[in-house]
Amino acid sequence: MAFITDVSGNSLLLQPAADSDLAFARELTRVNMRDYYLCYGLVWQPQAFDAEWPRRESYLVIQSGKPIGFLGLTLETGYLYVRDVQLIEARRGEGVGQWIMTCVEQVAIAQGCASVRLKVFKTNPAVRLYRRLGYMHVGEEAALFWMERAVHQSLRAPSDTR
Repeated sequence: MAFITDVSGNSLLLQPAADSDLAFARELTRVNMRDYYLCYGLVWQPQAFDAEWPRRESYLVIQSGKPIGFLGLTLETGYLYVRDVQLIEARRGEGVGQWIMTCVEQVAIAQGCASVRLKVFKTNPAVRLYRRLGYMHVGEEAALFWMERAVHQSLRAPSDTR
Protein backbone atom coordinates (compact mmCIF):
# COMPACT_ATOMS: atom_id res chain seq x y z
CA MET A 1 0.00 0.00 0.00
CA ALA A 2 1.51 3.34 -1.02
CA PHE A 3 0.32 6.84 -0.24
CA ILE A 4 1.60 9.84 -2.13
CA THR A 5 1.14 13.41 -0.99
CA ASP A 6 2.89 16.73 -0.87
CA VAL A 7 4.22 18.17 2.40
CA SER A 8 6.05 21.52 2.31
CA GLY A 9 6.56 21.18 -1.43
CA ASN A 10 8.12 17.72 -1.20
CA SER A 11 6.59 14.55 -2.56
CA LEU A 12 6.26 11.76 0.02
CA LEU A 13 5.72 8.08 -0.58
CA LEU A 14 4.96 5.35 1.93
CA GLN A 15 6.10 2.11 0.37
CA PRO A 16 6.25 -1.43 1.73
CA ALA A 17 9.67 -2.24 3.17
CA ALA A 18 11.65 -5.23 1.95
CA ASP A 19 13.97 -7.48 3.91
CA SER A 20 16.83 -5.46 2.43
CA ASP A 21 15.50 -2.40 4.32
CA LEU A 22 15.96 -4.02 7.73
CA ALA A 23 19.45 -2.55 8.28
CA PHE A 24 18.21 1.00 7.55
CA ALA A 25 15.19 0.62 9.87
CA ARG A 26 17.26 -0.94 12.66
CA GLU A 27 19.97 1.73 12.56
CA LEU A 28 17.49 4.61 12.34
CA THR A 29 15.58 3.23 15.32
CA ARG A 30 18.79 2.67 17.31
CA VAL A 31 20.01 6.22 16.67
CA ASN A 32 16.62 7.82 17.36
CA MET A 33 15.98 5.81 20.54
CA ARG A 34 19.52 5.95 21.97
CA ASP A 35 18.90 8.91 24.32
CA TYR A 36 15.58 7.49 25.57
CA TYR A 37 17.18 4.13 26.32
CA LEU A 38 19.99 5.86 28.24
CA CYS A 39 17.55 8.10 30.12
CA TYR A 40 15.44 5.17 31.29
CA GLY A 41 18.27 2.67 31.82
CA LEU A 42 17.18 0.39 28.98
CA VAL A 43 19.43 -1.72 26.76
CA TRP A 44 19.02 -1.64 22.97
CA GLN A 45 18.74 -5.19 21.62
CA PRO A 46 19.21 -5.31 17.84
CA GLN A 47 18.44 -9.05 17.81
CA ALA A 48 14.99 -8.34 19.26
CA PHE A 49 14.35 -5.71 16.58
CA ASP A 50 15.41 -8.16 13.87
CA ALA A 51 13.25 -10.94 15.32
CA GLU A 52 10.16 -8.70 15.18
CA TRP A 53 10.79 -7.53 11.59
CA PRO A 54 8.96 -10.44 9.85
CA ARG A 55 5.95 -10.06 12.18
CA ARG A 56 5.42 -6.40 11.29
CA GLU A 57 3.88 -4.62 8.38
CA SER A 58 6.79 -2.29 7.63
CA TYR A 59 6.99 0.75 5.37
CA LEU A 60 9.68 3.16 4.28
CA VAL A 61 8.93 6.86 4.11
CA ILE A 62 10.45 8.09 0.85
CA GLN A 63 11.06 11.74 0.00
CA SER A 64 12.65 12.78 -3.30
CA GLY A 65 13.58 9.15 -3.94
CA LYS A 66 15.43 8.67 -0.64
CA PRO A 67 14.35 6.91 2.54
CA ILE A 68 13.79 9.40 5.36
CA GLY A 69 11.85 7.23 7.75
CA PHE A 70 10.32 3.96 8.74
CA LEU A 71 6.88 2.87 9.97
CA GLY A 72 6.17 -0.46 11.66
CA LEU A 73 2.62 -1.73 12.31
CA THR A 74 0.89 -4.86 13.52
CA LEU A 75 -2.77 -5.69 13.11
CA GLU A 76 -4.20 -6.82 16.44
CA THR A 77 -7.74 -7.91 17.32
CA GLY A 78 -9.85 -4.78 16.79
CA TYR A 79 -7.00 -2.28 16.54
CA LEU A 80 -3.91 -1.31 14.60
CA TYR A 81 -0.77 -1.08 16.74
CA VAL A 82 1.91 1.41 15.75
CA ARG A 83 5.21 -0.26 16.67
CA ASP A 84 7.57 2.35 15.24
CA VAL A 85 7.49 5.77 13.65
CA GLN A 86 11.05 6.86 12.93
CA LEU A 87 12.26 9.85 10.93
CA ILE A 88 15.73 11.11 10.21
CA GLU A 89 16.44 14.17 12.32
CA ALA A 90 16.64 16.54 9.34
CA ARG A 91 12.97 15.87 8.45
CA ARG A 92 11.40 16.29 11.89
CA GLY A 93 9.12 19.26 12.45
CA GLU A 94 8.06 19.47 8.78
CA GLY A 95 4.66 17.77 9.07
CA VAL A 96 5.92 14.35 7.93
CA GLY A 97 4.97 12.70 11.23
CA GLN A 98 1.43 14.04 10.97
CA TRP A 99 1.26 12.78 7.37
CA ILE A 100 2.45 9.34 8.51
CA MET A 101 -0.22 9.20 11.20
CA THR A 102 -2.88 10.14 8.64
CA CYS A 103 -1.68 7.19 6.55
CA VAL A 104 -1.84 4.97 9.64
CA GLU A 105 -5.48 5.93 10.16
CA GLN A 106 -6.23 5.09 6.52
CA VAL A 107 -4.67 1.64 7.02
CA ALA A 108 -6.73 1.15 10.19
CA ILE A 109 -9.92 2.07 8.36
CA ALA A 110 -9.10 -0.25 5.47
CA GLN A 111 -8.48 -3.10 7.94
CA GLY A 112 -11.75 -2.45 9.79
CA CYS A 113 -10.05 -1.47 13.05
CA ALA A 114 -11.89 0.41 15.79
CA SER A 115 -8.77 2.25 16.94
CA VAL A 116 -5.05 2.91 16.59
CA ARG A 117 -2.81 2.27 19.60
CA LEU A 118 0.81 3.12 20.32
CA LYS A 119 3.37 3.49 23.06
CA VAL A 120 5.70 6.47 23.24
CA PHE A 121 8.49 7.47 25.60
CA LYS A 122 7.15 10.01 28.09
CA THR A 123 9.87 12.53 27.20
CA ASN A 124 9.48 12.17 23.43
CA PRO A 125 8.32 15.41 21.74
CA ALA A 126 6.03 13.26 19.55
CA VAL A 127 3.68 13.04 22.56
CA ARG A 128 2.51 16.55 21.66
CA LEU A 129 1.78 15.50 18.07
CA TYR A 130 -0.21 12.47 19.19
CA ARG A 131 -2.25 14.55 21.63
CA ARG A 132 -2.92 17.17 18.96
CA LEU A 133 -4.14 14.38 16.66
CA GLY A 134 -6.61 13.19 19.29
CA TYR A 135 -4.69 10.32 20.89
CA MET A 136 -5.70 9.82 24.50
CA HIS A 137 -3.50 8.66 27.37
CA VAL A 138 -4.90 5.23 28.32
CA GLY A 139 -2.12 3.81 30.49
CA GLU A 140 1.57 3.91 31.20
CA GLU A 141 4.70 2.09 32.21
CA ALA A 142 7.75 3.57 33.92
CA ALA A 143 9.10 5.03 30.67
CA LEU A 144 6.14 4.93 28.30
CA PHE A 145 2.70 6.39 27.76
CA TRP A 146 0.09 4.15 26.16
CA MET A 147 -2.05 6.15 23.75
CA GLU A 148 -5.10 5.34 21.66
CA ARG A 149 -7.31 7.08 19.14
CA ALA A 150 -10.64 5.83 17.86
CA VAL A 151 -10.89 5.52 14.10
CA HIS A 152 -13.58 7.80 12.75
CA GLN A 153 -16.27 5.62 11.26
CA SER A 154 -17.36 8.51 9.03
CA LEU A 155 -14.09 8.20 7.10
CA ARG A 156 -14.89 4.70 5.92
CA ALA A 157 -16.03 4.19 2.38
CA PRO A 158 -19.86 4.22 2.05
CA SER A 159 -19.86 0.63 0.83
CA ASP A 160 -17.84 -0.53 3.86
CA THR A 161 -20.23 -2.12 6.35
CA ARG A 162 -17.66 -3.43 8.85
